Amino acid sequence: MTKQPRNSFLCFINVPDTQSDGKRIHQKALEPQISFYTVVYYSLMAFSFSSLFSKEQKSVIGVDVGTSSIKVVQLRREHGRVILETYGAIALGPYAGLEIGRATSLPTEKIAEALKDVIREARVTTTDVAISIPYALSLISILKLPASVEKQLAQVVPLEARKYIPVPINEVLLDWFVLSGGGKEATPGSKLEVLLVAIHNDTIAKFKSIVSDAGLTLAFFEIEVFSAVRASLDRGIAPVAVVDMGAATTKFYVVERGLIRESHIINHGGQDLTLAASRALNISVSQAEERKRKFGLMPEGGPDLTQTLALSVTPLLSEVSRTIAAYEQRMNQSLSTMVVTGGSATLKGLKDFAQSKLQNEIRLADPFGKTQAPAFLEGVLKEAGPEFSVAVGLALRRLQEIA
Repeated sequence: MTKQPRNSFLCFINVPDTQSDGKRIHQKALEPQISFYTVVYYSLMAFSFSSLFSKEQKSVIGVDVGTSSIKVVQLRREHGRVILETYGAIALGPYAGLEIGRATSLPTEKIAEALKDVIREARVTTTDVAISIPYALSLISILKLPASVEKQLAQVVPLEARKYIPVPINEVLLDWFVLSGGGKEATPGSKLEVLLVAIHNDTIAKFKSIVSDAGLTLAFFEIEVFSAVRASLDRGIAPVAVVDMGAATTKFYVVERGLIRESHIINHGGQDLTLAASRALNISVSQAEERKRKFGLMPEGGPDLTQTLALSVTPLLSEVSRTIAAYEQRMNQSLSTMVVTGGSATLKGLKDFAQSKLQNEIRLADPFGKTQAPAFLEGVLKEAGPEFSVAVGLALRRLQEIA
């Protein structure tokens, strides 16, 4: 097993079944829970609520394998409610000999090792897993086809997909979904809008190996965009912009009626903020990451840190603004709301700073708001929420499948 730095594992919480000394334990637990976001050398956190609930219903876990960390969330359904049993995250940097917060490109066996570590420390009690596929390892596109071919999509889509996929079609897994124009909507000369999704077979094999090596049972794969949207948005008619801020990249989606209408990658993420702070303040990357997590854009971090992070995040927000404007002009409809999710969305002060730069209403994703957990952790879960959107979304879908 890879040796983690001393103090890299946050202490874990076992919520007691009885109430006699629960207050004492809860009070002790609150400090390290918050410390994950304020002290960077804590690379893994996990909270277990399983002992509070009976085990009559089947539990499931969602696993989000990112470039800088792995996130896991275990849920179960009880009397129509979604219960949060445990969750955890582990930084991947140390497994690659890098600092916490750095994006990595680890071999399969190292990812599986990290996954086993976080599952063990989070005290996950089930092997039923749904796992995400990174957006960058997939292809998502919208095809416009004659409505007359709707009944022949199984033959037509693979042929059309060749125009978008730079490898032989037999080397990828294809899936598609009709967005509009089909069924009763079809008229002579009308067009079908078909959402095309493709994942290379090598990617599928890699993630199957990760799951198998970690001793888990795979329920399904899902591209991270769909999981994030499921956990971050409520049902609505108006189109919404979703900005998923990761360590290496930021993903931009437009969601309408629960469907992905548009998607882009912006090559700027939380790692860039850390590296900019390291250079500007002449401190190590680890120190910069720690200060970024502890203070973010808040004035308590001092003017040098605040200004550096602001200068680094502004180009990202400008790119988001241009993307939104282009979509609004092309589609002749407004994106009045922008939901921000992903690990870098937990940067303190980001929401207010983004609101000062953009005209859209800014909301932070609150995926744990779709679950039930002890009330005393409401603030912690709300703060941590954006980082766990994908993992929560995966587990929510799995619960729907086994209901």
